[in-house]
Amino acid sequence: MRQAKQTLRELMTGLGVWGIAVFVILMIISSHRLAVACGLLVGLGVSAWLLWHMYHHLDIALDMDAGHAGRHIQVSAMKRFLVMGIILAVSMTQYQYIHPIGTVLGMFGMKISAFMQPKIHRIMMAHKKHR
Repeated sequence: MRQAKQTLRELMTGLGVWGIAVFVILMIISSHRLAVACGLLVGLGVSAWLLWHMYHHLDIALDMDAGHAGRHIQVSAMKRFLVMGIILAVSMTQYQYIHPIGTVLGMFGMKISAFMQPKIHRIMMAHKKHR
């Protein structure tokens, strides 16, 4: 499970890098800076929670037999999907406070961090060797 915790740390790092890059771009091009920034923070927070939720429930499922583990993973995936839907619905109805573009880009960070994870892993391992 130590490797899973390391992967979670790398994914969270990638999420932070994505968040900073998107924040800078949105502050340059957006006319509704506060709402977009709040939306981005909400989206990044949801993404961080989703990554943790996947890590946590994978750990639980590894202790179950195959039938129960598959069902547990499906139920937890549906919970994550429901949370994403609720957050998007709130951002679409309260767009003057939490802009949906920022929210979607923040939640998209979860996917981007998965693509960035191998590179971040190499950087972290190189940094660990030089210590």
